[in-house]
Amino acid sequence: MVALVTVAVFAGLGVGIWNGWKDDEHESMCQPHRTQALALSDKARAVRIPMVFAGDPNISILQLGAEFPEDLGSLDAISATELDISRAYSEKRALAGQAARVVLDHRECFGADFAAAASRIERAPTEVRRVEMPSPAHCADGWPSTSIGRRGACSHHGGVVPAQPWAALLFG
Repeated sequence: MVALVTVAVFAGLGVGIWNGWKDDEHESMCQPHRTQALALSDKARAVRIPMVFAGDPNISILQLGAEFPEDLGSLDAISATELDISRAYSEKRALAGQAARVVLDHRECFGADFAAAASRIERAPTEVRRVEMPSPAHCADGWPSTSIGRRGACSHHGGVVPAQPWAALLFG
């Protein structure tokens, strides 16, 4: 009986040691991939897209994990052009795409939430087709009405086109 208990204790210890070793091996194999994916994701997070609303879902999905910066768009870059905005998006998407590829190539090292985020990033458009720049409220035909915001403004000029405070990214 003592021999049977001794064998069971040693078997249990052996299984525990084996599982611990396997976990350590898995962790040492996965750590470089996690570090690489998060570093690329942080680089993507650092890319600011001028004049784009921070809550734009086309931008906010380009990040692994749950933490998003609050200032994805920057209204300080008033001199930014459509090309500047398109390039910033493409740079952010490329970095996020590299991070997503690391996650998807090494799924065994990441949780389901990271794999889901990586899949969303992979489906995100790679390039902007067109950028609609911010604009003040104006008449549809371009008439420079001084009555916008008051009654009757632009009534004979196609109506008022509302102000657009943020640039809009159009994909396609």
